[in-house]
Amino acid sequence: MKAKACFLYQILDLRWALLIYYFVIFCITLLANFSVITMTSSLSIAGEETIIMSGITFSSCIFMFIVGLNSFTENFRFSLQNGVSRKTLFLTRLFTAGTTALFMGLLDQIFHSLINLVGKLSSSPLMSISLFQQLYPTAWGNPVQGFFLSVIFGFCLLFLMANVGYAVVMLFYRVGKLGKVLVGAGVPALLIFGIPALKALDSMYFGERLRAFSNAVIQPVMDFAFNTAPNCMISLLVLAALFALFDWLLLRRAIVR
Repeated sequence: MKAKACFLYQILDLRWALLIYYFVIFCITLLANFSVITMTSSLSIAGEETIIMSGITFSSCIFMFIVGLNSFTENFRFSLQNGVSRKTLFLTRLFTAGTTALFMGLLDQIFHSLINLVGKLSSSPLMSISLFQQLYPTAWGNPVQGFFLSVIFGFCLLFLMANVGYAVVMLFYRVGKLGKVLVGAGVPALLIFGIPALKALDSMYFGERLRAFSNAVIQPVMDFAFNTAPNCMISLLVLAALFALFDWLLLRRAIVR
């Protein structure tokens, strides 16, 4: 009973955020269609020309990352005050993230389909394509198959982003003030300067051995993990599971502050 109540509490807590997010997406979609139709009629753009609209999946990834960032502190305190165990909180949080990711993956693809349908009915050159369609165009041969594969891909990607966001806020919650400064400043600096510095060190001191290792081991693994749609989805779920495990290791000994 506590698990069900905890899940419903977290789901209902997201309803307004989801409603506002998709209202904004809807307004942007309407504005884009109106602008394209107006521009087409005024400039007499040829019918065979196509204007591509994308970015809904990327926007949803940012949204789910922010959801992950905001899914811990208040829920953690509220759950412990009401006798909900850390394990129950963790499992219901995972189920909430998975349910939200599946819902958003489906709704994102419905938006893409509706934009394309409106474009055809209004003779607009605007066409919307999903991130999955951009990455794996050959998997889109059958529209029905492509639709469902895109939904599954969106679920895997959004579920991963929710777990990444949760891991970030958990890490900041567990470390002290100095740790927050080091993580907050060190991770972006490492992402920006780490790879160029590593390449320079490899050239100066290791005789390109690190690059050779990357080409021989890391690159083939990455190619195998993401070269096909099924492999990519499995890889995203594996990464999501690893981040979820990291989340649990941080949560199981977290104290109320």
